Amino acid sequence: MKIVVTGAAGYIGVPVVARLLAAGHEVHGLDCLRFGGAGLLGSYLTGRFTLTRGDIRDRRAVAEVLPGADAVVHLAGIVGDPACAAEPALAEQVNLDAIGTVRELAADAGVARFVFASTCSVYGHCDEPADESSPLRPLSLYARSKADAEARLLTADSDRMAVTVLRFATVYGLAPRMRFDLVVNAFVAQALTTGRIQVFTPAAWRPLVHVADVADAITTVVQAPAVQVSGEVFNVGSADNRQLADVARQVASASGPGVQIDITPTSGDQRDYRISTGKLTAATGWTATRTLAGGITELADALSAGVLDGHPALEGRRAA
Repeated sequence: MKIVVTGAAGYIGVPVVARLLAAGHEVHGLDCLRFGGAGLLGSYLTGRFTLTRGDIRDRRAVAEVLPGADAVVHLAGIVGDPACAAEPALAEQVNLDAIGTVRELAADAGVARFVFASTCSVYGHCDEPADESSPLRPLSLYARSKADAEARLLTADSDRMAVTVLRFATVYGLAPRMRFDLVVNAFVAQALTTGRIQVFTPAAWRPLVHVADVADAITTVVQAPAVQVSGEVFNVGSADNRQLADVARQVASASGPGVQIDITPTSGDQRDYRISTGKLTAATGWTATRTLAGGITELADALSAGVLDGHPALEGRRAA
């Protein structure tokens, strides 16, 4: 298959490209390279990867990558609550307005499959583990933009193209284009660069999933028979639904003696949710295989070895 991946140079995008290439597909990436593209260098060595530098708001750039494509994996976006709050107009344009353009052009180009990256943040706050039929209570611009984009995609004419929505749990783990604004990654970085972990909503629940498992899930969905995934929404997560205080304790334990946990309750972030993931397993057989403990260890090992020295989020501090 020829698969177009928007946001190919991102934290999730780079592992997705690598996983699709490993499965034997041809991949064409589209990315504006706002944060660089060095993470994709290894993909070029396969001879089955190409990249177009462009913005998903640009119809010409999108149309350029679609001819001959069998599937589109749409990852491009302004990701996370802080990023969207910092640039709300851009977030609306990229996360919501551009969706219709990408979908329309993909359908016009004869693309058979469209996989959209959403977030479990659309559940907002719930007392029981949320399944795909649970009420949506988005509490931020980021979550609202994703919920609205889902609605636009799923209510559009589906005769020409099979659309699947994947709601990702909170992602963590090592990837070639690292992010340290995600809770597990942030806690590990804090523990190993400052010796202190800051927790602001200790009792809040988060579902967690390793970035490599996300890449596997996307690949599984792209390759699944359309009848099993068309028009469906799936949670993508693992067995790790954890309260943030528990995550902090596990990170502290894995990071060596002397790491302190600073719990400073605040009322700013009201998100508090768990998820169930049985629907995706039933439809495709996919299940997460990485554990939180393993992900914490791999992050701690990489930081301690100095592999991530100089990363902007670490402020030039070498992990100790």
